[in-house]
Amino acid sequence: MKAGRKQKIFLMSYLKSSLLLFLIILLAAVLRFWQIDKVPPSLYWDEVSQGYNAYSILKTGKDEHQEFFPIARFKAFGDYKAPAYIYLDLPFIALFGKTTLAVRFPSALFGSLTVFLTYFLVYEIFYKNENKKKIGLLAAFLLAISPWHIQLSRAAYEANIATFFTIFAVYLFFVAKRTKSQLFILSSVSFVLGFYAFNAHRIFIPLMCILFGIIYFKDLLKFKKLIAISLVIGFILLLPFMVYLRTPESRLRFNEVNIFTDLDIIKQSNRMIAEDHNSIVSRLLHNRRVLYSLSYIKHYFDFFNPSYLFFSGDGNPRFSLRDNGELFLWELPLLLTGFYLLICQKTKPTFLIIGWFLLAPVAGALARETPHALRSETFIPTYQIISSLGIVYIMDLLRKINKKIRRFIMFIFVAIVFLSIYLFLHDYFVHYPISYSYEWQYGYKEAVLEVEKIKNDYDYVAFTESYGRPYIYVLFYGNISPATYWREGTVLRDTFGFYDVSRIGKYLFRKQLIAPSDIDKKVLYVGKQEEIPSTYNIVKRINFLDGNPAFVIAEK
Repeated sequence: MKAGRKQKIFLMSYLKSSLLLFLIILLAAVLRFWQIDKVPPSLYWDEVSQGYNAYSILKTGKDEHQEFFPIARFKAFGDYKAPAYIYLDLPFIALFGKTTLAVRFPSALFGSLTVFLTYFLVYEIFYKNENKKKIGLLAAFLLAISPWHIQLSRAAYEANIATFFTIFAVYLFFVAKRTKSQLFILSSVSFVLGFYAFNAHRIFIPLMCILFGIIYFKDLLKFKKLIAISLVIGFILLLPFMVYLRTPESRLRFNEVNIFTDLDIIKQSNRMIAEDHNSIVSRLLHNRRVLYSLSYIKHYFDFFNPSYLFFSGDGNPRFSLRDNGELFLWELPLLLTGFYLLICQKTKPTFLIIGWFLLAPVAGALARETPHALRSETFIPTYQIISSLGIVYIMDLLRKINKKIRRFIMFIFVAIVFLSIYLFLHDYFVHYPISYSYEWQYGYKEAVLEVEKIKNDYDYVAFTESYGRPYIYVLFYGNISPATYWREGTVLRDTFGFYDVSRIGKYLFRKQLIAPSDIDKKVLYVGKQEEIPSTYNIVKRINFLDGNPAFVIAEK
């Protein structure tokens, strides 16, 4: 009877956990897929670039620059995009065509899967903890409703894919260690896929591997052969990337954004040394290496700024509403409690979580723009795991107090949680698309589709470059095949290494909307309202969602 009752209790507990996990994943999927073609309101140029390159590969096997199945990177605009997202987008471009849904589908899908995976990751990390299911479910729920993760999962962000592969690699590592299986090899492959997904993870993943080596060194000695095979396979898979690293183009993007190419610091160093009459002490204190180090430390700690985390979020509206933080304010006491527990417990899992948390901003801090929500998605899911530890601990404390008081506290907390979630979602789905449609290059799609209907009535279409990179929207939304683009496109490269296109057939892309030299030709102009002379005939006006003018389509 006792054995039967234990089995019944275990079964009920399993079914309850499974049902809760299913509901959490369903919630995560709804929050990431619902109205994904409308919120954010349009594809910004990096998303369109990824979508078009996926389309070009699907149709021809070549990217927009006619490279055959690039492995290490896609040239794109000259910013050399990581390849993983583009290849993952192929089946969705095939299914849904050149649409917003197709471009964003991988991010929303892998974002939802990351929530699912977080439960199992926590289960493995805290395998010997009797509360592992509770911690896992809570961490998954917190990630499902996370403003940070929701926003990054609803646009075609490469970091979202890299986060999934990194978490999957860590999960496989723990399963392999526990089951003594060959999953170490799959873990290595998943880490490599993270390399090919996003630039920041190319720094973060090696650091994580070193962290694993330090914490689990004795455990890994038991699997020397498997670890050696895993490392060899990982090395082979990384060979194309290593070859790419030896090229000048691999450093173009890094040189553009990193703090160590900031000449202002060198000027500051020289000025301070000169003011101190070039003394030895001054040359030591105001040495540019010292100033660069101090700058890096400042950028590192920017990621822990309470205003960024709990109040204002990222300054870039594409990563944040700017009216709330990357985390909810009510998570703060949970985080502090969770950190307290981690510091008090000296176990390998706690060292791993703390190490992960401290390594997360290392790559992002190298850039000039900090804090940066996208480059620090490496934090996920540490914040959620730490908060979950705090919740479980606080719930245990509440059991020791009066039942009525406990229920009242729980009611207030749950009310605050659901109110904050509602306010965020209301702001995001109702007000955000209207307030920030400009930031998402809204109007390009509408302008191109309108022009495509009537372009045959004109000799040229002069398209403004005022909003940046119009050619990629013409390629994505226009009726132009990759072969036509390669035949009729005029590709330029500026002094900074970026690619641009000045012409595709009858489309002319101009910084100033002037007619071609042959004034007898009939020209359709597409530009900002202030770029179109008042004497021109207005064919169509396209506004941003807040009512302000975006494009005016006109003829002379």
